[in-house]
This record gives sequence, structure tokens and C-alpha cells, in this order.
Amino acid sequence: MFSRNGVAWLFLLCTVPAAAHEPIILDARRATEGLRLELTDAPPTKGEAVVGYRLHAVGLPRGVVFGVWVKDFGHSFHELASGFQVDESGDLVSRAPATSGRRLDEMTFEPGPFPRGAIWEVAIVSTDQTLKAFAKAIPQPIAARDGPCTVSLELVSHRGERFIASGTGFGPGEEVITESSSSGRVVQKRRRITPEGLLPPEVISHGATSADRSASYAVKSRSCSVAVEYEWGEPALSRH
Repeated sequence: MFSRNGVAWLFLLCTVPAAAHEPIILDARRATEGLRLELTDAPPTKGEAVVGYRLHAVGLPRGVVFGVWVKDFGHSFHELASGFQVDESGDLVSRAPATSGRRLDEMTFEPGPFPRGAIWEVAIVSTDQTLKAFAKAIPQPIAARDGPCTVSLELVSHRGERFIASGTGFGPGEEVITESSSSGRVVQKRRRITPEGLLPPEVISHGATSADRSASYAVKSRSCSVAVEYEWGEPALSRH
């Protein structure tokens, strides 16, 4: 879905049956060198508490037609808008009849309701699919902060059973204690913070030992104690 700030044609594209644009296999690990796609938070629309993003592409050549592709959690990439070309000023501009001259970075893209911690992916792809740039965001983050320390979880299982925990802002090289709690079971580990102050990624997996699907993940260091609470399994797949 898209916001209603003058980009109604994009909203209409979202209502077209999936058969109109068959999914293709796109892999961010095969992005074209030298091309870059950036996602930034869009200005909030008055009276609407929705998550939206602006897209800005860098390094795209002139004379090539590009489309915007998106990947919802649990689905393949599909084309959402097409007909963009780089103009004389270096901006990616729509050549579609209804929006001719509109710059891509003026449009607001809304992922719509999304599971907490799940990644939304966007790609700019040439019509022959030889040129590709990718970007991603987590519209509904699972995150918490205590002072400079931040901990976040990424949902990586389509069944809602597996997450990747990471963190930033900790003391370089210090030892911290992580604590994962679920269904009355607590697992503690000692972890070493990187020289950059990062908590190395940790995979958290859940199994059905009770009906309780609530969980928490905490990190305790000398200077801060930060924890996130979340749900796993079917509740984790609920869209917000």
C-alpha cells in the first residue's frame, strides 16, 4: 500500500491481482556493484500513524528503464511500479502517463501491516533484470534501549519460531551476560562485545513446551541493562 499524498496511482497498482506481475527471484547478495538504494523514513501524514519510506537511488545509468519491486515477509519479490528513468539532473523520474515527471524520491511507500521484527525489502530493477539495487527496513521493530545500549530482534522464521538478536552501543571488548527467557526456561550466556561496541548476532530458537508464547531477551553489562519482550510462534506472525 501507499500513502494518499498524491500518489494514488501506486495504490491502484497494489489492488491488481498477483497474476499481473509474476514473482521473480531476486537476491540482494547479487546486487549490481556501484548501484545503491537508500530507504529513509517518510514525513508522517497528518492524522495517520502509518509507517512509510522514501526511496533514493544512486549510480543508476541514463537510458535504462527501471521498476520498483517489493518483498513482503514470507513472499517473493513482485513489481509494484514501473517506467522510471534517470533524467538530465540525475534523478529517477516516472515516465508513466499518469505520473510523468514525478521523482521517485518524492513518493512515499508504505509496507502496510507487518509482523514485528520482520524485514521488508525493496529493489530497483532494470526491465531486463541485469541492474539491481536493494534496501531493507524493519517497519515494526522489536527493540529496546538503555542509555547508549540498544538490543533488537529480527524475525527470521516463517513459523515465528526463530529470531536473531543483536545490539549496539556497548563498551568495546567488555563481557556481557545475555538472558533468554521463555515458557519458564531461562538460558544465560557470557558474550564478548566487539571492538566496535556491537553485540555479536545470536540465534534464538523456540520450541513448543507449553501454551505460553511470550518471551524476553536481555543483555546486562557494566553500564546498562536492556531487555526486549516479544511473542513467538503464531502470535509472532500477527501484523500490526
